[in-house]
Amino acid sequence: MDKRTHIINTALNTFYQKGIHSVGINEILKQANVAKKTLYNHFVSKDELICACLEVRDQRFNRWLSNQIADCATPQQVAGALFSAIARWIDNKVPELGDFNGCFFINTSAEYPEPDHPIALQCAAHKQAVLELLINTLSQTTQLQHQPTKATQMAHLLMTLKEGMICQARVTHTTNHYLQNPEFLAQLMDAQA
Repeated sequence: MDKRTHIINTALNTFYQKGIHSVGINEILKQANVAKKTLYNHFVSKDELICACLEVRDQRFNRWLSNQIADCATPQQVAGALFSAIARWIDNKVPELGDFNGCFFINTSAEYPEPDHPIALQCAAHKQAVLELLINTLSQTTQLQHQPTKATQMAHLLMTLKEGMICQARVTHTTNHYLQNPEFLAQLMDAQA
């Protein structure tokens, strides 16, 4: 692994577990076991490092989520796969995402409340990318192939429920298994159809 990737992975893990503002560059240097000069050869500022971490997490999360819902043929299957995947992540059963500590993008955007800050914009772009992934996946299901408005509405609903599930788990340290109940999901999705 090259130094830049090593620094990003170390910083991402540290920021995710402890928060952005509570972690200084010296802690990243110590955790990564690199010199300050090495870090600044790759990143001109802490903000640039944070942006690199957000980019890596975005790619990692979206690739993982895409794989979880890729083979779903119905909206109910998409919902079931989505909530099961999120529950596994919350239960620390998704090694590529690390030990669960909420959504890195929600956590980070809370530390950068100005909506036009580059870090806040990157967090918002991640959420838009996840929403688009859900829209595209739902649009390919048999029921919604020719109903783009319905697919978009359903994607917004699933996105809201997913975000709520993640936030609730972060605050209460529990998984909301209710969203994995097949009967509930069938009723929910049928009500939207």
